[in-house]
Order: sequence, then C-alpha cells, then structure tokens
Amino acid sequence: MPVARTRGPASAAGFVLPLSVGAALVLLLTSLSVQTAALQGSALAAAELKQRQQEDALDSAAQRVAAQLSGAYACLLPQASAAWVMPVAGCAPGLNPAMVAAGKVGENDYRVVGWTPALDGEAARPGQLRLQLSDAGSQRLYALAVVPGDGAPLVRSVRGLGR
Repeated sequence: MPVARTRGPASAAGFVLPLSVGAALVLLLTSLSVQTAALQGSALAAAELKQRQQEDALDSAAQRVAAQLSGAYACLLPQASAAWVMPVAGCAPGLNPAMVAAGKVGENDYRVVGWTPALDGEAARPGQLRLQLSDAGSQRLYALAVVPGDGAPLVRSVRGLGR
C-alpha cells in the first residue's frame, strides 16, 4: 500500500528554516555573552592578583627599610628623608643613606618617597614612611612605631596606613 504524502497548508511552507536560523542566532549570542563574561572575570582576577602582589612587595620593602633603620642606619630615624644626603649629620662617616632610600625586593625596585620622623611628648605619633614601587608606580603609607633603644632608637612595629 503506497503511502500518500500530504502537504500542509501553503501558509506553513518555509516555517522550519527561519525557526532554525533564529534558534541558531539565539544560541550564538548566548555563547558569546558567556564567553565575554568569562574573559572579563579572568581579567578582573588577574588585575586583583597584580594589585595584591604590588601590596605584598610594598609591605616587604617597608619591613626591609624598618630593619635597616633599626640597625646601622638608626641615625636616620630622627631626621626627615630630605636630610638624608651624604654626609648625614649624626651618622658615622661614609654611611650611605642611598642604601635605605632605594632597594629591591624580589623582582620589584622600590624607593622611599618620604620619611617623617616620630614625634615625642604629648603629641606622640609614629613616624610615617611612604614607599613607591618603581615599575608600577603604586605607593603606600606606613606608620613606624619608634622606641628609644640602647644608644639609638629602634623601629618596634610597621603598620600599613593605606595609599
């Protein structure tokens, strides 16, 4: 028995092709949106990682400067960084303040932008150290608590204050 094919009404002719093209466009746009969101998320994660690495490098540099100022360079603590030019008054002859004013931590070069000594007495406040990474240009301000030591002051603590 032969099967007779019947055609639908003439108004339904060509209905499947536009429907499938429309569905394909919707799927294409959806996949592009998902891909854009994924790329934006990875770019944001990379930027956050870079910022955390810069902050960590600045924190390491602050610890290094604090250690130097508690050691052989303790004579620099009572003086503002603008006065750190050779020869430094009150320091041993030949002591080079450039060893404290700039350095390298890991792969990052840093420099001391400014040092404001601590104030004693009623208006006591910690010293303020501003550091900058040379390549990234990011800066951070630190509070250095300075206490009198045996003959020379010492840095007791380092605390980040923000940008």
